[in-house]
Amino acid sequence: MSTDGNTQRQTTWDDRRLFQDFRGILAGDFSNLPRPLPEELPIHPDDLALGPATAAVAQLLPETERRQELQRKTLMAAGYRSRAAWINLAAVRFFLSFFALTMLGALLIVAPPVFEPYVIGAIVLVPLFLWALPPLVVTFRASERTEDIERGLPDVMDMLNMGVSQGLTLPVALKRVVSEITAVHPALASELLLVSQQTEVSSLTNAMRNFGQRIESQEVSAFTSLLIQAETTGTSVSRALTDYSDSMRASLKERADSRANAASFQLLFPVSLCLMPSVFLFLMGPAIVQISDFYGTRSAELAQSREEALRVIDTEPLPAGPVSQGGRQ
Repeated sequence: MSTDGNTQRQTTWDDRRLFQDFRGILAGDFSNLPRPLPEELPIHPDDLALGPATAAVAQLLPETERRQELQRKTLMAAGYRSRAAWINLAAVRFFLSFFALTMLGALLIVAPPVFEPYVIGAIVLVPLFLWALPPLVVTFRASERTEDIERGLPDVMDMLNMGVSQGLTLPVALKRVVSEITAVHPALASELLLVSQQTEVSSLTNAMRNFGQRIESQEVSAFTSLLIQAETTGTSVSRALTDYSDSMRASLKERADSRANAASFQLLFPVSLCLMPSVFLFLMGPAIVQISDFYGTRSAELAQSREEALRVIDTEPLPAGPVSQGGRQ
């Protein structure tokens, strides 16, 4: 009986495998699954710029998928991390254009006929300008924010080097650096704070990789690659941070010098165009005055001589003509 019981017990445990029905799902590769878009996730109503109607208004402005992805990256680089960032951008663009078109159309109805051509021109140009203005503002802010992050990276590397050389780990050193650079480089502090938060729930490698994807810059990519390599291979982080911070400062200095040299060349044509009228007036002004005085004096003399000639002709008596034969008789 014992043998039959052991056989029955063995058969029973072989048939009862833990998570047997989910083995195929758990063994699958989820890396190729598409990520949900930020707009597809739950959004808090306070994040919507135009309230509940924001999504409906954003759909009235169609965009290609490539254009949407580019705008999302630009918004992320500019610091707009809300899930409703792209929806707000599209809704604001459509609202500004439609509002300008409506107001100018009403103005065209009440405007006098003399101003109708100007109002029609404004109807064409103003909505286009307001439609293109929000993306330009976002792009400018993203560029300024990226430059601020690039300027602060060498200081962050030096501070990380100090923390790591004293025995701190990279995540702990990042937290310490964030609290120190918030007042000086707020954009970089915000990004590193997000990196620290993602490190707590994932790994430093994934957090730094996400940081490089949010900010498209050569310096940021090199910084993230350096920390990922140091974390993966276990190499000395202190020596790498010291060398790379010096090279980054040198590259930033060379970039500033190149921009200064390019600025002098770019200012050449505007300065020439602005100075040319003044130089022309300064050089040709006396000659123009003399020429005008000369022609003015000559015309006055000619007019005076003409008047004198006419006066002489009027005052002198006419000469007597020859006497005809009939008059003699």
